[in-house]
Amino acid sequence: MTALTGLRSFTRRDQVFKFLISADELDIDTTKGEMLYIEDLSVSFDGFKAIDSLNMYLREGELRCIIGPNGAGKTTLMDIITGKTRPDSGSVYMGQNIDLLEFSESEIAQLGIGRKFQKPTVFEQHTVLKTWSWPWPATNASGIP
Repeated sequence: MTALTGLRSFTRRDQVFKFLISADELDIDTTKGEMLYIEDLSVSFDGFKAIDSLNMYLREGELRCIIGPNGAGKTTLMDIITGKTRPDSGSVYMGQNIDLLEFSESEIAQLGIGRKFQKPTVFEQHTVLKTWSWPWPATNASGIP
């Protein structure tokens, strides 16, 4: 498999990733197909509305990317889902039966919900190609796919 084929396979939108924790393992009620419900979510800081009446639904195995400019509320949304920040109003459910707003940050982590902060790493001794291709399986003796 070439690096490009591996990347295309990993970024398929219809793929259910094996590293995701199954709803069956956590006893989550996903009978309607939704893994995460966010409804009418609002939070403000000193009068600034970081999130205003957000609704978002995430199906089991679905991967979503949250994009937007600085100040759009992306980090605040992640902080609410992981329990670091409490919203002014709204609800956040994992499945239909687990109200994440009732749990502490550490309890939410124990449910399998976490985050990874971006920390770019530069390998100065490697070329850009070698650094980029490093995670992919090598197909020849040089280590380059």
